[in-house]
Amino acid sequence: MAPFNYAKVLMALALAVVLSPLIKQAKTSLEMIGFGRTYFNVNTTSCRQIGHGVLQGCEDIIVDPHTGLAYLACGNLAARQRWLTPGDAYDVSRETEMDRVYVMREDDTYNVIQLLEETAVGTLIPFSQSLRLHGFDIHWDPANPQHMTFMFVNHQPGHAAVSIFTYAHGANYMVHVETVATDLLHSPNNILAMSQRAFYATNDIKFDHHIMRTLSTNMRLAHGSVVYRNETGSFSVALAGIRYPNGIARYKSQIYVASCSDPSVHIYRANADNSLELQGRTIFPDSIPDNLFVDPQNGQIYATTFLKSRETHKLFHNPSLETSRIAGTRILRLTLRNDAPSFDIESLLVDS
Repeated sequence: MAPFNYAKVLMALALAVVLSPLIKQAKTSLEMIGFGRTYFNVNTTSCRQIGHGVLQGCEDIIVDPHTGLAYLACGNLAARQRWLTPGDAYDVSRETEMDRVYVMREDDTYNVIQLLEETAVGTLIPFSQSLRLHGFDIHWDPANPQHMTFMFVNHQPGHAAVSIFTYAHGANYMVHVETVATDLLHSPNNILAMSQRAFYATNDIKFDHHIMRTLSTNMRLAHGSVVYRNETGSFSVALAGIRYPNGIARYKSQIYVASCSDPSVHIYRANADNSLELQGRTIFPDSIPDNLFVDPQNGQIYATTFLKSRETHKLFHNPSLETSRIAGTRILRLTLRNDAPSFDIESLLVDS
């Protein structure tokens, strides 16, 4: 019998320890891009496409629970074809018009809401700042829900910002209140309005340089954060070390954040200092979560997810019907469990 080789055994164990997390990460990455998976459509026959010839480049949509009207933040599709993330190339030469905000009704009719600002003498004029919309949120005045505050993530040239407007239900315009920016708000993706001034916002990636953003995303590094702005206008880091945080929403005292490269939805509790404390999470590695919407009546979360990230990336570069048929999407309904800080998950729509 050959002598027992302790050195080889130790080397094999060490190699297993080193390779195990890499193999696990590679497996998750392959699942995220849809490798080796087959998807079947769910409930597609009961859906219809709307907005043809009107809507393009829409990043976010919020339904007013008081009226049923939907508000959309939409952009110039030609300029955004390489803008998978705002750090990617944005084709300014094809930016022929300012981004738009629409109000939509269930009968597939739309109106553009004009964005205005007030001069020193009280005259309303068109909003004069650059407007490149991403995620947004609405705060309804508790005393009068017809009075709303809109907060838009606005990727202005040279820096990111949040532009805040006031709006009265039924009007065809909203009025600019302020645009705020800070070094802490370096890569905002989505926003959660807490009042007329306070908000949380997700920074999806630490870097603004295209190469570093790509490396950080592909390696699934925990370089994202969530920042908080208080009533006085001061900013602080509410959460650090999260992988590509995207959509953010809340129900009562709980705040939910979608992590694209985890991929999962995290459950947080806001502390007295407005920092976020993790309570739990639900992972679904076969799709990538994007925006979140919470039903204010029962707290159920509706999450949009991408099924095949590689094909989705192609779609952003070539938004045609052919590529959109290859890229898949899924709508999930998440119901918070009573016995644990996690969710029961139901697929409402799968379009693969």
